[in-house]
Amino acid sequence: MDFLESLEESRLIAILRGIRPEEVLEVASILVEGGIKILEVPLNSPEVFKSIELLTTFYKNNNDLHIGAGTVCTQDDVNKLKQINATLIISPNTDTNIINKTKELGLVSIPGFLTPSEAYSAINAGATSLKLFPFKKFGISYYNDIKVILPKNMPIIAVGGVDESNIAMFMDGGIKYFGLGSSLYKPNMDLRILKEKVDFFVNVVKTNNV
Repeated sequence: MDFLESLEESRLIAILRGIRPEEVLEVASILVEGGIKILEVPLNSPEVFKSIELLTTFYKNNNDLHIGAGTVCTQDDVNKLKQINATLIISPNTDTNIINKTKELGLVSIPGFLTPSEAYSAINAGATSLKLFPFKKFGISYYNDIKVILPKNMPIIAVGGVDESNIAMFMDGGIKYFGLGSSLYKPNMDLRILKEKVDFFVNVVKTNNV
């Protein structure tokens, strides 16, 4: 299953900011068993390349799962991620050099954007999908204003401020894809709570046809 198929099926990206190598596989098992198909470990997490390599090695035969990094801001980091078999490059900004390097290495590119100019710079450079960030501060009306001027086949992932209290409302407003950070996972959290959160978010997107 390619990235866009996985995104279409699961509609969620799990953002594991702050996760440590010693907990990454146990956390990932709960996410994957619960139906999450896209895992992002931001590069400002401790020993991040070790965590990502543990994931890519353990799940090397799971073709439905996509594993990569967030907060990717240098071409050197893109090269390092390729070497440890990450497939997903997510950035907080639109940097065409990062997008070009990502596509050159055959990886999935998801740059962050806010303005139409940034969105089209990313699209023209070959972005696979776009991350609207920060989402909550600008809201549904801004999302829908942006959506109508972008190609219909370009998925827009809302990231920032999405949680249990508002995701259904955001879906009712027309948003389809979400990146979930601290509302889903926090370092050292009780794994029983993590499972409850996974079950909630997976169920809510499955039962809402946007």
